[in-house]
Amino acid sequence: MDTAGKWLFLLRLPYVVLYALISSRQVIMMPAYKGIHIISPLLYLLNLVLRRTLHYVVIGGWLPSYAQRFFLLRFILKRFNHIYVETNGMKQAMEALGFHNIHVMPNCKPLTILTKELLKEQHPPYRLCTFSRVIKEKGIEEAIMAVNSCNQQLGRVVCTLDIYGQVEEKEWFSLLMKNQPDTISYKGIVPFNKSTETIKDYFALLFPTYYKGEAFAGTLIDAMAAGVPTIASDWHANPEIIEEGKTGYLFPAKSTTSLVQILVKIVQQPNLILAMRENCLQHAKDYQPQVVIQELLSNMS
Repeated sequence: MDTAGKWLFLLRLPYVVLYALISSRQVIMMPAYKGIHIISPLLYLLNLVLRRTLHYVVIGGWLPSYAQRFFLLRFILKRFNHIYVETNGMKQAMEALGFHNIHVMPNCKPLTILTKELLKEQHPPYRLCTFSRVIKEKGIEEAIMAVNSCNQQLGRVVCTLDIYGQVEEKEWFSLLMKNQPDTISYKGIVPFNKSTETIKDYFALLFPTYYKGEAFAGTLIDAMAAGVPTIASDWHANPEIIEEGKTGYLFPAKSTTSLVQILVKIVQQPNLILAMRENCLQHAKDYQPQVVIQELLSNMS
């Protein structure tokens, strides 16, 4: 049941929660950080009588730091039967706060995984892309600087960068794109069901994020399903998901110099990237919904 709707949501919520508990033996909540202070206490209090099995599927990586700040929230969530976080790092952080009901259930997407026969040949200049929200903390500026620097170091255009995603900081992005060379382009927003189709023609995906709430970014699944290796910062869960030298490369967050070094290496030795493409397709199978959901279903039997 969708609980969006601001004030109307607050009026409806007690009835929504009560109906869920009365009509179901298993209740799953997936609130954002604002709704968690309202939904979880209601579920907990009403469930003292109805005794249903409560599941909390966490979206994003914000819960451990958020739970640390609020004692009452920790008290309530510890009394849920099962909490599912996206990464092992989150699980460890929650257990350090005294939780014993934590499971790892990674992000997943119902994507069509390419077959190796559909992987296209790659030729210079090599096409790179970013595929995330367009905000400073996603490392968009670092990606642009790295591509420009790589081309300058090698004295010719060896790679280009296409930027996809919703622009959330328009003034900042407008200034950033001002006077950029033709090798840097903004390509707009791609429908969620067109991600693999869009990314498959690229040489590599850049993900130099240092976004505070990052957990298991869906763009990593998009890239793997498209057979495209990812060059990402070693931020939060990225090292859990990207296998160095097998499905991509990692570099220190905010280190444009390190990113440039990797770009120079892969454009000079493109086989390093091309050899990873089938690995990406294989790993993408681990993040299909029918695989990931088994962790939740096993606790609902």
